[in-house]
Amino acid sequence: MVIVLIGILSYGATSLYSSRDGFAGFIAKDQLISSGLLAQQVAMGMSAMSDPVSLSVGVELVGGNNLWTFRLTKINPSDPDIVFELNPVTQDASGGSLIIDGTTIGAGASQTFTWNSNASLSDGANHSVHFVGANTFRVCFSASGYVYESQVACP
Repeated sequence: MVIVLIGILSYGATSLYSSRDGFAGFIAKDQLISSGLLAQQVAMGMSAMSDPVSLSVGVELVGGNNLWTFRLTKINPSDPDIVFELNPVTQDASGGSLIIDGTTIGAGASQTFTWNSNASLSDGANHSVHFVGANTFRVCFSASGYVYESQVACP
């Protein structure tokens, strides 16, 4: 009985893994949320220093393939040579596209989100990021700095 139940459940999950481009957006969504929450935590943890934390979201062309990239950076404004930067996180776009605030981001372009020492977005605006492929995944950046997935629309 248990084996039959596991078989039925695994058949339902197969559609998520059946195409590479459908899974690419899912992975990229999770990576972006993770990077955004880390950026907020770094900004909050180093709030006494008042150095902004930036997360750049973009598309790079590598070997003829588009990669979605996420770069987390913290720069000391009083000494620009002091830079805290994590290795960029990349995900193969698998033919999908990246849309930020209604604008499609092409190869070589990016959008940067910056958190201030209060761990909120510096521009004070809400933003939405869509990974569009076989499936569409939406990530919302709230003005308060929180990053989350939304099935409907971002506020």
